[in-house]
Amino acid sequence: MTYRKNQGRYARMIAFWSLALLFAYGCFRSGGMVSVVAGWMSSDEVLLEPFPLLKQLRISSLIVLGVFGAMVFLLHKILNQPRLADLLIDTEGEMQKVTWPTWGEVQQGALAVAAMVLVLVGFLTVVDTVFTKVMTYLLAGLGGQN
Repeated sequence: MTYRKNQGRYARMIAFWSLALLFAYGCFRSGGMVSVVAGWMSSDEVLLEPFPLLKQLRISSLIVLGVFGAMVFLLHKILNQPRLADLLIDTEGEMQKVTWPTWGEVQQGALAVAAMVLVLVGFLTVVDTVFTKVMTYLLAGLGGQN
C-alpha cells in the first residue's frame, strides 16, 4: 500500500516514469551499464535473438535487467515515503491553482520579448561601433605622439 494512495497521483506518476526512463537510458544505451557488464564478462552468450528493444538477449542484459528492476522497485519505495510523497502531492495541488496564459497571451509575450531583443541588439551594436571608433582614434593619436 502506498502512502496517501489517491493523492498527488499525476505528480508521483510523472516523477516515477521520468526517473525510470532515465535509469533505463543509463542501463541500456550504447556504452551504458550493459556494455560495462559485458566488458567485465569473459563470455557473454546470446540467449535469444531477436529480442525486443535490445536486439539480442545476452547474459549481461539479464544482469542489467535485474539491476534495473531493483532500481525501479527502490524508486517506487522512495517516491512513496511520506516526506517526498507530501512534496509531490503539494506540488500537484499548487500546479492546479496556477492560472495558465492563453495561446494569444503567449504569442503576444513572445513577440514583445523578440522585439526588445532586436532593439537591444541594435543599440549595443551602435554603442560598440562608436566606442571602437573612439578607442581607435585615441590609440592612433597616442601612438603618433611618441
